[in-house]
Amino acid sequence: MDRSSSPPRCLATVLAAGILMATAACSGGSSSGSATPSASPTAKLTGSQAEAALISPSALGAQWNPVSGGGTGRQDTLLHSKANKANCQSFLDRLKSGNLMGAAPTAKAGEGFTEPSRHARMTYQVGSYSRADADKGMAWLKTLPNVCDGFTAVGGSGNKVVAQVVQTSLPKAGDDRFGVRLSMVTTVQGLTTTLALEAAAARIGPNVISVTNGGLGGAGHADTQQAIQSGAQRLQKVLSGQTPPG
Repeated sequence: MDRSSSPPRCLATVLAAGILMATAACSGGSSSGSATPSASPTAKLTGSQAEAALISPSALGAQWNPVSGGGTGRQDTLLHSKANKANCQSFLDRLKSGNLMGAAPTAKAGEGFTEPSRHARMTYQVGSYSRADADKGMAWLKTLPNVCDGFTAVGGSGNKVVAQVVQTSLPKAGDDRFGVRLSMVTTVQGLTTTLALEAAAARIGPNVISVTNGGLGGAGHADTQQAIQSGAQRLQKVLSGQTPPG
């Protein structure tokens, strides 16, 4: 037998099978019915969809409880400090407003949680933007570890605040994601006070999940990661037309 002719015949068979499979895929693959089309992940959220995309405390764990309102006491005081760098001041302003992207969303929803053991608070928001604004907001967030690697600020009572922003790790979620941790140290009435606050965002199309988490008792990085991961999964389901439980 001439074995040298076997490989070309095998290759022809594989190629023919591949062409048939590709043809079937292009024609729908089956005549028994067509799949239900899902919503495009690049579509903008409506207001009701943004509400449906919010996570519940159960996504974070039993230690977290729902709460309304923003930060409290000295945490708010530190965020109202005046930074010596314009971009770092913008970051403090965005943390106070809860709008990490900077631009006004066309639809948004938000909620808050508290973790009593660390006196930590988490703000969770879902917003829909123009794609250009979403990309610009994510790009700006990524500059902070370099621009605000070290900066100072002045507190409301004139006390000096030493601050730093560093990048944090996030699970692979959405089309793009980025996280940072802000540390602010000052002296209040002779006592050293440290604020640790994480800020993270994940983008799916023009829609962005943003999370701030932490307080004077520290910031649980695993909680930030869980919020981003669970939130991105829930948002993806909402965009595909599903109604997630909870």
